[in-house]
Amino acid sequence: MLIPVPTTSSSVPSDSVLQLYFRGSRQHFFQTSDLICLQGDGNYTWLHWRNQPSIIMPKTLKQLASMLPADRFARVHRNSIVNCQYVESLERSKTGAGTVHLIDGTVLPISRRRWEIITNVLATVPIK
Repeated sequence: MLIPVPTTSSSVPSDSVLQLYFRGSRQHFFQTSDLICLQGDGNYTWLHWRNQPSIIMPKTLKQLASMLPADRFARVHRNSIVNCQYVESLERSKTGAGTVHLIDGTVLPISRRRWEIITNVLATVPIK
């Protein structure tokens, strides 16, 4: 069963900046509005961007989650966080778990215990 996510636009909060460090002291600043999702891989995290190649950071998903605006990002599984603005639809299986379909074609799992929370969060988030 696919659940379409509302596509009505309302005022989007101002964009925040994610400051990341690469190899030593080189700093890079990224707009969080361009970040589609994050996927944890042990002590590393893949950051998937809208208009840039994906990058891997030597930080845990928990460390990066604390740097993101909580009103626009939702943890859907123990190893993934999505930007709510890029969610296309949700699909629920008979077991109670589900999947989230992002606008770039990425499909990520949603844990059973997070299903209700995610559907409530997505109902209140303004979508682009």
